[in-house]
Amino acid sequence: MKKFVFSMQKMRDYKKQILESEKNVLLGLRREKNVLEEKMTQLYETMDKLRHDSNEEVAKGTTAAKLMFYSMQMDGVKREQTQTKYQINLADMKIEKQRRNVVKLSQELSGLDKLEEQQLEEYRRLEAKENQTSIEEFLSFKMTSGE
Repeated sequence: MKKFVFSMQKMRDYKKQILESEKNVLLGLRREKNVLEEKMTQLYETMDKLRHDSNEEVAKGTTAAKLMFYSMQMDGVKREQTQTKYQINLADMKIEKQRRNVVKLSQELSGLDKLEEQQLEEYRRLEAKENQTSIEEFLSFKMTSGE
C-alpha cells in the first residue's frame, strides 16, 4: 500500500500561511492601540501638570495673559485627547474585525486538520484490512502447499 498523503495538504499549508499573516496583522493593530493608550496616558499627565501649574500661578497671583496661556494649552490637550479617543475606538473596531478574521481562519484550519485525521484513520483501516488479507493469503498458501 502506498504511503499516506493528505489530499488537502497544499490547501492547509496555504491556510496556515494566511493565518500566520493575519495573526501578525492583529498583533500590529494591538501594538498601535497600545501606543495610542500610552499617548492618552501622557495627555492625562500633561493635563494634570497644566492644572497644577495653573493653580500654583493663581495662588501666587499671576497675570491674565499667563492664565490665558494655560487655558489655551489645556484646550489643545483636550482636543488631542478627543482625537486620541477617536483613534483608540477606531483601533478597537479594526482589532475586533481582524480578531474575527483570525478566528474564522483558525476554524477553517481546524476543519482541515479534522479531515486529515479522518483520512488517516480510513487509510489505517484499509492498511490493516490489506495486512490481514495478506496474512490470510500467506497462511492459505502455506496450508495448500503442505508446509
